[in-house]
Amino acid sequence: MLVSINDESVPVNVSHFHSLEELLVELHEKYIPQGQQLFQVLINGEFFSERYPRESRYLEMGDIATLNLKTISDTEMARMILMQAVGQAQVLCQALEQGAALFRLAAEDEANQYFAQVLDALRWLMHTGGDACRVLNVGLKDAGGDDPGAISRYLVSLERLLAEMLDIAAEEDYILLADLMEYELLPMVQEWQKILTRLASH
Repeated sequence: MLVSINDESVPVNVSHFHSLEELLVELHEKYIPQGQQLFQVLINGEFFSERYPRESRYLEMGDIATLNLKTISDTEMARMILMQAVGQAQVLCQALEQGAALFRLAAEDEANQYFAQVLDALRWLMHTGGDACRVLNVGLKDAGGDDPGAISRYLVSLERLLAEMLDIAAEEDYILLADLMEYELLPMVQEWQKILTRLASH
């Protein structure tokens, strides 16, 4: 088997490996430098992407003639994830509109599922911004434009709004919850989308 990383041959003995997963772990530990992340895997010249968790564990070495890995830097990976998050924020905005409409139609069960998914997606978007700041070595406040206190005020407002919405959901006041989703939370998600975009430019 011919193994390369970024088109440079790697002198690794693959005879004792039973699966692609084992080999990838070894290559990551010994040959991928600090500050780089595995980005693409090509097997026999074809891009490989796991269709289910740990699919590489079941790929036998005998099926692989060539293995080429591509890496990118931590900062490039962070920017890529941020841009994916920008797209996810757009999907979240659509989910907020759909969830609000369902609450107004009294389809509470389906609407509550939307609401739970919205909260999970929002948590992911917030964590993504924070994680990217650490990798890119920028302060989250730097994404607030000319006003260094803007992000802090935004986060406080968002926390208060979410607490209020959870209370209202518990009280089953779904019309008010729909209004808050569409007229208050939706604009805040759109603002976070802009913040993520600014972070990606650092």
